[in-house]
Amino acid sequence: METKVMASFFSSALNEKIKSFIGRYETKRSSILPVLHAVQDENDWISQEAVQALESEHGLSVVDVNEVLSFYTMYRKNPPKPYRLEVCGSISCWLHGADKTIAAAKAHIAEGEKNGNPVPFECHKVECLGVCGYAPVALVNKDRHLNVTPELAIKLISEYSKKELPAAAKKCASDLAARSAHQ
Repeated sequence: METKVMASFFSSALNEKIKSFIGRYETKRSSILPVLHAVQDENDWISQEAVQALESEHGLSVVDVNEVLSFYTMYRKNPPKPYRLEVCGSISCWLHGADKTIAAAKAHIAEGEKNGNPVPFECHKVECLGVCGYAPVALVNKDRHLNVTPELAIKLISEYSKKELPAAAKKCASDLAARSAHQ
């Protein structure tokens, strides 16, 4: 009797990473944080289909994974824009004008949307990024930027908007287009 091999939801490289994370811990449940980071790094977000695949392909409980997803804000549960400006809002950054930086960035993004020039950015306040001596600190995706004034935030948005989209963002857009075509 011939057994049918089902295609994996994840790439072979990601499957290997997931297996390696699961193998490092005493229990599968303990591997959820790094596994979710790996899934998000490849797909730019974590869909419920990915959560289901983690259970069916790797034995990670949907309930356990969803508990982690609902607790930690660093995991994206909806498709994001290609670039995310995340500005630290902790005390040091706040005292050095993080709120003004966030407001300026959001206004710049909204202005682009209003004028029919969509900006591939979203802006969020996040908790401590651990570089308090260079406040305010921000990330553009995973790139760290120091002493981010409102003017620098707008400059970063403009510069990153001209770059080629990150691989994960392209994959995310492609996956979403494929889903729309099948619905």
